[in-house]
Amino acid sequence: MADRKNGMVQAYGYPSNAGTSQIVSRAVAAAAANSHHSSRGKSGRNSKRYSVSAFYSMAAEQDNEVEDELAQAQRSLRELKSKISGQSKKNFVLERDVRYLDSRIALLIQNRIALDEQNEMASHLEEHGVENSDSFPDDRRMQLYGNFFFILQSEPRHIATLCRLVSLSEIDTLLQTVMFTLYGNQYESREEHLLLTMFQNVLAAQFETSTEFGSLLRANTPVSRMMTTYTRRGPGQAYLKSILSDKIKDLVEDQGLNLEINPLKVYEQMVAQIESEKGFLPADLPRSVTPEVAAENENVQKIIQPRLEKLIEIAESFLTTIISSTASVPYGIRWICKQIRSLTKRKSPDASEYSVCSMIGGFFFLRFINPAIVTPRAYMLLETAPGNAPRRTLTLASISIRRADKRRY
Repeated sequence: MADRKNGMVQAYGYPSNAGTSQIVSRAVAAAAANSHHSSRGKSGRNSKRYSVSAFYSMAAEQDNEVEDELAQAQRSLRELKSKISGQSKKNFVLERDVRYLDSRIALLIQNRIALDEQNEMASHLEEHGVENSDSFPDDRRMQLYGNFFFILQSEPRHIATLCRLVSLSEIDTLLQTVMFTLYGNQYESREEHLLLTMFQNVLAAQFETSTEFGSLLRANTPVSRMMTTYTRRGPGQAYLKSILSDKIKDLVEDQGLNLEINPLKVYEQMVAQIESEKGFLPADLPRSVTPEVAAENENVQKIIQPRLEKLIEIAESFLTTIISSTASVPYGIRWICKQIRSLTKRKSPDASEYSVCSMIGGFFFLRFINPAIVTPRAYMLLETAPGNAPRRTLTLASISIRRADKRRY
């Protein structure tokens, strides 16, 4: 009987498995019922027709069940994307408040800021955006505000003008409005397109007015802060985690790895080790020397040389992984790199390929890759912050990656 069921399933193009066996069982039962009721004037041919009809009915019911499960999965995915967008905004607000508190603490140490300012900031953090319901404007003002909001969102050139006018101390407030309110849905193609158009306008104006072409994307400006914030959204975070987390963990977990190449620090470490082993220092090894004397010491040079080779090996490994994963780089980040290339060629048609790639690297590595390597916990690549020695290793590795990238061109 089981073989007969499987034969029926395969004859109509369905795979033979446990799910379809249940369909066949139900179809056979329905066919048997139809055959019983039609035995008084129906031929065997009609009975067979009823069996096939019942079989297709059961298969259609199974298809509906699959479609329902797919719809539920798609709905769950949309809800998760919405939660990620909301959490990104909360994280940005908290980071901004932490930076503000750091500046207030610095003033407190220097000038003992007034107590009412501390209370005001504390109440702001507790309320966190909760407003009094009586403060809402009337319907007319709400309509005007809605129209104004729509114009700002649909015509990014206005936001681009604001980005060029704000100061570095005001950029965080503007970023909160632009990236997490106007264009807050990072998984919606229309909003992402408008946000990238705004970036294009800002970069074009920055290239036109800049007098220091080499440090255009390296200086700490409102535009560079905005680009850094963009790379830290959901897609950028996911890309960094997929390509960097394993390599960073390997470096951090190697407790015996010492890649210090600063001649003065290497000399101090060498002197401290000799003193701990022998109990005294030789006469030709003074405790304190200048960086120039430390760099000329033969033992220091012998210690540094293999460390340099190891750093180059690490940098090449990171670069190989990054280059091989270019297809996985979020579209928006690749689009910004393309705009930088086009604007560089427009600003300086005779610029060499090295200069163009250096401009792109100023954004991709200095604003995207290197910060994640130096501070992996801030980018959620590690659960705990690395110690002093691993942190120094990560810093040296990030510097080596940037230099290795330049050597490729």
